[in-house]
Amino acid sequence: MLGEEEVLGDEARLLYVYPQHHTVSFTLVAKRHIEYIRRQGLAAVQELDELMFPSFRPQLRYTAVLHPFIFTWEKVVSHYREAASEHFKDRALEHIEAFRDRYEQVVGLDVCDSDQVSEYAVGLLSYADKLVVPSGYCAAVYRQSGVMRPVYRVPHGVDYSWYLAPNIWETPRARALSQTLLDLYLFKVKRKRRVLLFWLWHSEERKGWPEARALYERLAGERNDVVLVLKTATPDSPAFQQVARLGAVQVYGWLSDLEKMALYDLADITLVFTRGGGFEMNALESLARGVPVITSDRGSWTEYVPPFLQARAGERVKVLEGNNIHVGYGYKVDVEDALNKVHDILENYSDYRARVEEWRRTLINEYRWDIIAKRLVTVINS
Repeated sequence: MLGEEEVLGDEARLLYVYPQHHTVSFTLVAKRHIEYIRRQGLAAVQELDELMFPSFRPQLRYTAVLHPFIFTWEKVVSHYREAASEHFKDRALEHIEAFRDRYEQVVGLDVCDSDQVSEYAVGLLSYADKLVVPSGYCAAVYRQSGVMRPVYRVPHGVDYSWYLAPNIWETPRARALSQTLLDLYLFKVKRKRRVLLFWLWHSEERKGWPEARALYERLAGERNDVVLVLKTATPDSPAFQQVARLGAVQVYGWLSDLEKMALYDLADITLVFTRGGGFEMNALESLARGVPVITSDRGSWTEYVPPFLQARAGERVKVLEGNNIHVGYGYKVDVEDALNKVHDILENYSDYRARVEEWRRTLINEYRWDIIAKRLVTVINS
């Protein structure tokens, strides 16, 4: 970890600022960027925790890469406003501009969780020299919201192995998996269940849990060969308690990449019913493993989810009530249409798997971290 005044080597030019004090989705993406930039020798990268950035005094002319930009720059603004005395509050903006001018350029990476960002967010985003978002959808949201800085699309991805590795359950690597996953495998095989997988780490409303729950309640009354596997952060989550009576299964806690692949390899369908979001990694991860995913037909994920796996969008709703950054709307999935699609996929599964296999061959040429790292560095250097 860097000290406030630490001098780094002459070769260091990228200062990548991201959350290190806790792990969130931004942390995971940032680490992949850094790993593949270094692995491919694309640039020398120094890392800094977002909490240290406002007081960091660089001795070199770095390009600062802030991920996420909005929350990080909020800390910069707050730092200088709090540091200014009552008599010099009007000079806080001058200090913020001077802070920004310490860097060769400031590149902001961020997302959109709805179809509009606030004027407040637009004001913060104006401090970046250029902005990077993970989808064309987000780029359009930023521009339509009034962001005047250049906005570039650089999507998320997965490691190459996600496309190439055989089904984990058909390899000796399965022996290294947790007992929870082994038990789930035996449950599926012995009871001949079809697995619907739903990831719910946080944000039940935004992730579309009410729609997923409604679909499973309907499905459990219509078929006896399907089980919902709910992936959560903690045991006995409120969401799981709502569907436990229907025979749902919960998997919780942190999973390694191998365990994540194994979980997808157990799934027959992944449900991604998010109402708003800038990319939605679970849909890509599922497709990379050759597993059909069902999403709505409105949102950023439609850029890589094939039309034959998209259900109709339903009601247009506010995505995040009371949020001062993401102030717009998104869409619920139409539960009836999604339910029909689940039935169709399960009844014609071999056909759908073949179509997904063909589709993922197109994804492999763009949605890989090694390719994405090159695109990011190209944008930074442009």
